[in-house]
Amino acid sequence: MDKIHTPVLLKESIDSLNIQPDGFYIDCTLGDGGHSIEILNKLSPEGLLLSLDYDQHAVDFVKEYYKDEINNHDNWIIKRGNFKDIKELTKEIDRKPLGILMDLGLSSRQLEESHQRGFSYNEEDEPLDMRMDLTLGVSALDLLKVLPEKELATLFWRYGEERYSKSIAREIKKNISDIKTVGDLTRLVYKVVPVNSNKNPSRRVFQALRIVVNDELNNLKIGLDNSFEILQKGGRISVISFHSLEDRIVKKFFLEKQGSGEGEMLFKSQIAPTDDEKKHNPRSASAKLRTLIKIKKP
Repeated sequence: MDKIHTPVLLKESIDSLNIQPDGFYIDCTLGDGGHSIEILNKLSPEGLLLSLDYDQHAVDFVKEYYKDEINNHDNWIIKRGNFKDIKELTKEIDRKPLGILMDLGLSSRQLEESHQRGFSYNEEDEPLDMRMDLTLGVSALDLLKVLPEKELATLFWRYGEERYSKSIAREIKKNISDIKTVGDLTRLVYKVVPVNSNKNPSRRVFQALRIVVNDELNNLKIGLDNSFEILQKGGRISVISFHSLEDRIVKKFFLEKQGSGEGEMLFKSQIAPTDDEKKHNPRSASAKLRTLIKIKKP
């Protein structure tokens, strides 16, 4: 079982949390475990790490890949769950976290080993599902079938910032009976969207569908609220986002907390990957890191 995902902004995000050896920390997006293992290695036996992931496949992978570390540390708890439910997921822990990390990107494993969920536009034979949690009722294909053309165009524009949203929606509804797989959708988008770069023109459509299927933006807003509520005074929330819709939500939340005097942003602006990181890990190119400190009021 090989590790695929390279954690983005690893040093910068871990440094931003200012980890104290005896503190309690939460990694809200476990993925392949890259950020979690770095946090764990900085903790003493009195420290505690809780790692969460909405994707059961990620939880299963980490429990197997890091089984020796898990067996040797009784202070690493791994749970399946959505970070919007962070209050419920921590209610049995009699401590307040000193740091919370959210990495909002899909992991390389989810893209390359999606278990027939169709997250990547490169996996042409996979079904158009895109559900992180297969108990969710609506798949991406369901949305394409059920939504009227106008609503589908709005979805692509609002959540994918796709400038050809109307043309794509029109073509989808005209050919909906022929669309079943990832490849069916990507080939249709190629017919509509001019290809003027080496990037797949389906990427914004896939982003929009995945966001809506998994209610990602609403979950982020709830997760930020609940995380800030349970955070210790003086504790930190660090968030790595990968597209402007996520980053706007994070930036707005952090600025509001700073404006109210409840928080202080660690950086004046976002932290971006170095040129060297982008060269060695191209998927990091759009990443942005922001950190908020919960103010200790006198």
